[in-house]
Amino acid sequence: SHYFIQSNLRYSAMSGQKRLVVLGATGATGQLLIQQAVQRNYLVTALVRTPSKITFQDKNLTVEVCNIFDKAQLQPHVDTADVIMSCLGFPLAWSNPVPHFLTVAQNLSECMKESGKRRVIFMHSWYTDPASHAHASFLMRNLFLWLVLGQTLAGMRLSEKFLETTDHLDYTCVLPAGLTNGPVTDQEFLTNDTDSIVPGCPSRISRAD
Repeated sequence: SHYFIQSNLRYSAMSGQKRLVVLGATGATGQLLIQQAVQRNYLVTALVRTPSKITFQDKNLTVEVCNIFDKAQLQPHVDTADVIMSCLGFPLAWSNPVPHFLTVAQNLSECMKESGKRRVIFMHSWYTDPASHAHASFLMRNLFLWLVLGQTLAGMRLSEKFLETTDHLDYTCVLPAGLTNGPVTDQEFLTNDTDSIVPGCPSRISRAD
């Protein structure tokens, strides 16, 4: 399994039961995240628009309706969090970078600064850095990365560049390869902290990993 991590992590290891707040919990990856988190004894709060999309139930899971673009609604959930994780995805755009990744990062940054919270993790994608596109095949570079995914990747990149300017967050951007619906595997995880891809590796990873 292969992914790139961009991080300014200064956070020490946590002990005991901790509260995890998850954005994007109704998506395919978010649902796996909340299930795996409660299995690891986290107290999980899933912030959603449509609670009915989460059918999984557990004593350690709380599902809350929240408009994450409204800082007043977001703030009380940030106040109680030990870690915040975002698996957000948004509809494709064709003419301008998808703005919501940056908006959410900015909102979380402001709320976390207000509450003194630091640890936040974002799941984005390979190829958010345009310089990494040179590693892609001609078809991938000129069809998928430019025409199909270009504005999504550009939106993610804007939020990553914003995070680089913050000094009050311990953030990590996990940039996985193309996600499949396979099960958890025992494959080794390979990372690269100097580029937004892991050169020479397959371009797929099970989202359960």
